[in-house]
Amino acid sequence: MLKKRLDTYFEQLIEEKRIPGCGLIVQKKGTEIYHNCLGMADIEEGRKLDDTTVFRMASMTKLIIAVAIMKLIEERKLSLNDNLVKFFPEYPEEKKRVRIRHLLNHSSSLGQTEKSNEYAEQVFDIHDTLEQRTAKWGNMPFDCELGESASYSALVNFDLLGRIIEVVTGENLDDWLKNNILHPLGMMSTGYFLSKEQMSNLAPCYISENGKLIRQPEHNALFDHVTTEYGYCSGAAGIFSTLKDYDRFTTMLAYGGKMNGVRILSEKSIEQMCTPYQITDKECQPGCPWGLGFMLFLKPERSKIFVAPGTFGWSGALGTHMFVHSDSGISATFTVSMGDLDGAASFISREIEKIVFEELA
Repeated sequence: MLKKRLDTYFEQLIEEKRIPGCGLIVQKKGTEIYHNCLGMADIEEGRKLDDTTVFRMASMTKLIIAVAIMKLIEERKLSLNDNLVKFFPEYPEEKKRVRIRHLLNHSSSLGQTEKSNEYAEQVFDIHDTLEQRTAKWGNMPFDCELGESASYSALVNFDLLGRIIEVVTGENLDDWLKNNILHPLGMMSTGYFLSKEQMSNLAPCYISENGKLIRQPEHNALFDHVTTEYGYCSGAAGIFSTLKDYDRFTTMLAYGGKMNGVRILSEKSIEQMCTPYQITDKECQPGCPWGLGFMLFLKPERSKIFVAPGTFGWSGALGTHMFVHSDSGISATFTVSMGDLDGAASFISREIEKIVFEELA
């Protein structure tokens, strides 16, 4: 029934021109229960969507960065209590109050409202490296009292974390992630910069409007900095991946930090990432507070989300999504390339969760 329900749902979305195509992998306790790619990756070129299709993972980059930070903490190269000025000595003393834990759980009061985001936009230059970009943020105003709110920081928090990784390791972010997380997991098609072959497999972005799928231009900042030689890697977005590649990362999380004999993180670190911090003040959606990089579905019914309590996951701006429920061993990775699905609030993600948990839980 799971395959029939999912295939029927996706085929309906494609027929109604809500999406051009999509891919989904669902696993339970290490067994692949569902794996399918449907529809088109590129309508204009007539290119079908398959396991080689490359997607912009957008904010699902943040999960990889969060795991990287926790790995460096395990190696005693970082601490959750390290402050910003330790890594950005040019920053004013007031930024010492911001700790790595604040960046991970979106409570830093940076990049959370128009106040600080407008500042970031004013100093933004597409040609900046990650180092140059974050160096400009020392005088960024706080949005509110530190730790008071956990409004989603779409860019600033995780770009700072990405730069911290570079400072601590002395390596380019893309190189360090590949050497220490991506390649050990077998994620050979994942990274910030694409080969010519990968570029030819990239899924363009569409929106659905009046029963038609409209291809979006490739010339905005979100896309430009990851398809050129500017040398900019973002901790907040920018990773490219395939369905099978990113599902390796999802599977590693589902198995408590280990996959196919390769341990990336300890189970203790995964548990720490899945622990809510001051739950009443730091919720992404009602009943869904922040952990360290993840959204935690603790009381999902409050947001009309049909997953088992204890599920964790996150999404990307173009509709990609992943979730894990460790107790039942259920995990899923979803890929699509749509600019109008509203990220973590995507109706497609909600329906996938509902079907999967109704059939497997």
